[in-house]
Amino acid sequence: MNGNILPQVRLVDMAVLEPPYVHKRRKADEYILYIMKKGILYLQENGKKYELKEGDIILLDSDFIHQGIKASNCEYFYIHFRHPEIIRKLEETDFLESCLKIRSDSLKEDSGSFEIYRDSWLRIPKYSSLQTGNSYLQVIKLIQEAMDQNQNQLENYKVSCSCKIMEAFVEIAREAVSNRELKQMPGIPRSYKNIHELLNYLNANYQKEISGNLIEEVFSCNFDYLNRVFKKNIGKTIFVYLNEIRIHHAKELIATTSMKILSIAYRVGFQDECYFSKVFKKYTGMSPGQYEKLTSHKNI
Repeated sequence: MNGNILPQVRLVDMAVLEPPYVHKRRKADEYILYIMKKGILYLQENGKKYELKEGDIILLDSDFIHQGIKASNCEYFYIHFRHPEIIRKLEETDFLESCLKIRSDSLKEDSGSFEIYRDSWLRIPKYSSLQTGNSYLQVIKLIQEAMDQNQNQLENYKVSCSCKIMEAFVEIAREAVSNRELKQMPGIPRSYKNIHELLNYLNANYQKEISGNLIEEVFSCNFDYLNRVFKKNIGKTIFVYLNEIRIHHAKELIATTSMKILSIAYRVGFQDECYFSKVFKKYTGMSPGQYEKLTSHKNI
């Protein structure tokens, strides 16, 4: 789904089914997202059968017929929507590696740039489970907020409703990547499964003093091994990645503030100005002072 375009939400509400009710057979002219709250929904779409339980999510396609298989006793949220740019795509063999690379690249993007909107596509699974954890609670919260917006009918209520639904889609897409990583790598050490958590940790704490010992303590794993696994997945070592994050933020501070170079060095996690300058030049090809002059000229 193209994330630059909001879905056009027609309905967002909750359904309660009790026996002997069987979900009716139909082919909708819109997409429908079901998010299970409790019980089991027995459903079939395009010949494939599903038993949807608490936390499960399914995106019903407007091109296929769906119907109930047998009586269901359940509660679920449903969202009826249209979207002009949804592409049905079979999963690639390198799906997980591709998603992890996208996540890694995203964490290093310049959040103050318009460039990030060029390729903002969401990989939304046909069927997945949120495992009734924090992501599940977050998605349910967003859906309930969307319901409130759709019901109050104040000016622009559909826009606000659509924003909440798009945010829920983003959460679903992110959690699908994390869940897939765990399922496809069941026999490997915990360190391998925590790479995305380490990425988040580095991006949230880059300004602090981070050592190999600290990472071992936080992730309960041997640093050398974790570093090898990190490089295998991300293509660079932990501290190379960390320095990239720090230099990225340093460039932003130099270009947008009047802070002194020493203060910027401390702000992004470097305790020594000379070392900061050395690392900055290694990653940018120029000194912090030269970069400051360059960006000052551009901002005139």
